[in-house]
Amino acid sequence: MCPAISMNVVESDLWNASAHTAISVTYRISAALKAHANVLNLTGKLWRMDRLLAQLLEAVYTGAENPPPNPELVTPERLSAAIAMLRNLHSAIERVSTGIERCGLTNNGLIGAPASSIRAHADDIFDLAESLELAMNPDIDAIFSKSLEEYRRGEVFELQDIR
Repeated sequence: MCPAISMNVVESDLWNASAHTAISVTYRISAALKAHANVLNLTGKLWRMDRLLAQLLEAVYTGAENPPPNPELVTPERLSAAIAMLRNLHSAIERVSTGIERCGLTNNGLIGAPASSIRAHADDIFDLAESLELAMNPDIDAIFSKSLEEYRRGEVFELQDIR
């Protein structure tokens, strides 16, 4: 201890109040840094999740546009498993997106962009699951053939006319 500092100053109520204030502020800064680190950590994970979802969807779209020369036979069981996986993935993404909204992080400059992109990917994944489910319907070819024939005959209606 420095001999120039009197013990009376260090032990005074005013000094204790100042010290506790400094400790309090230090802990608040520490908590803010940890929260900021959590936001940075969350942001990194959200961007990674966004990238993975984009790659997953890109692989599906590329495969649909350029099918492989010798495709494997798709069984109803494999198709059902893929649909279940897509629905589970959509559900998990929705839970994450809802949690981000509840925490008020959608307007956060770091989290807002990947959160919104992930939400869009969730919609695409849901649409993909619905399309695959529709493809499992054995009557789908007949339904589309009938619709195509009606279109060729000119039996089309404007959307506003249908009520």
